Amino acid sequence: MKRYSETVYLDANFFIFSLLDRTEVGEGARMIYQKMVEGKLNTATSSLTFDEVMWVLIKANKKHLIKDAVNDIYKTQNLAILPVSISIPLNAIDLILKGLNPRDAFHVAVMMENKISTIISDDLHFKAVEDIKCFNFKDFLLEIEG
Repeated sequence: MKRYSETVYLDANFFIFSLLDRTEVGEGARMIYQKMVEGKLNTATSSLTFDEVMWVLIKANKKHLIKDAVNDIYKTQNLAILPVSISIPLNAIDLILKGLNPRDAFHVAVMMENKISTIISDDLHFKAVEDIKCFNFKDFLLEIEG
């Protein structure tokens, strides 16, 4: 595989599946993670992701994993952690009015503010957003191996 040229946004569920899921879905997330570590993929996520990962770990009765999970995300090579600027809530309003939930609208607004047009997520409702490409883990792997 050649280096994928554009930066790709990682939804919070990428990290959750990579950490917790032992099915082929989780395996797909871990394969993408490996591409990042190998330097074949530049990625970004936002600081919102940490809240979501922590919350899922608490709900799954795995609070003991929070510190390592957060530290591992920060240490991930070829991953930029993007801030949620003061304009994001305003930019998210139109997306919310079009049907996205507020958290997902914030993620898309962060993407748009940073000129990122591709998201990897197992939440396919991102496909309804104009001007962004949404891939699940398996389809993204097919895209980059293509």
